[in-house]
Amino acid sequence: MSPDKSLVLLGGAHVHLSDHLTHIEKRGWRVSQVFDREPAREEALCARLDADRVQLSDLAALNVQGVIICSETAFHEEDITAALTVGLPVFVEKPIAGSAEAARRCASLATEKEVILATGYFLRRSEALNHLRDRINDGALGKVIEARGRFSHDGGYADWLDLDCWMTDPELACYGGFVDEAVHVIDLLQWLVGPINSGQAITGNALGWPVDDHGAAVIDFAAQPATGVVDAGWTDSEMRLELDMVCEAGWARLRSGVLELGLRGQEQPVETTQLPPLDAGEGVEPFLDALEGKDARGLVPPQEAGRVNILLDQMKLRRG
Repeated sequence: MSPDKSLVLLGGAHVHLSDHLTHIEKRGWRVSQVFDREPAREEALCARLDADRVQLSDLAALNVQGVIICSETAFHEEDITAALTVGLPVFVEKPIAGSAEAARRCASLATEKEVILATGYFLRRSEALNHLRDRINDGALGKVIEARGRFSHDGGYADWLDLDCWMTDPELACYGGFVDEAVHVIDLLQWLVGPINSGQAITGNALGWPVDDHGAAVIDFAAQPATGVVDAGWTDSEMRLELDMVCEAGWARLRSGVLELGLRGQEQPVETTQLPPLDAGEGVEPFLDALEGKDARGLVPPQEAGRVNILLDQMKLRRG
């Protein structure tokens, strides 16, 4: 394997690591070095990936093209800083960091170093949602008045996701189950409608972990008169990505993987698009595109990823 297709992995805690590895390997890239703060996990990852162990202090000497960060959220800033400081492009799982101030520092460092810092908000990769954004921007639906998004699943009750881990430890996760899914909706709505001025959330704890497991928030967009609602968490009855947008001249609705766009006064949509199954691993694709010098559609600028954390801390959701 040529070194120009090699990456270093910092942390293997995140549940979507396997999704990213599938995309990385399919693109002809490989993880050649691994650093993890848990020795047993580090050993297992090295064996699985045929990779060498490294320390953060080794990054400057590595012959790699980029960094994948899937560590616990509490360590994101340390890992991002170590990589950016030596000029290595970074892909980090969401959220970009564990607080607004940490996110600001990371984004500022990426700007100062002029190095890529991408975050795994994979919904920006969707062709259907890109089309919706184009229709909003070209005025086909008119000014947005209301926007409601839901991203939730049944992982708290079902057996497909083990949440008795760092994700429910406030010292490591920094946020709870509401934020774990809400960050995708917040990033999507800011991408579609524009910056959010403020928000207020109510969270609940149905399962007894030290962090919340579901919640809802009302938000106020800078682009008046737009208002919004975010629903998210781990306690739904199924996996759901839903979107409702009411505009001056039309509307948009996403249900069960079908996106419909319509005109005001008409119940039937004028456009209908079927979305493919959700794949969080697509979040790494724009990063790999950028490393390969291709058009990196869906690459999330660090300042925009940081705006998500700013809103979260304004809602006073941070724990730990």
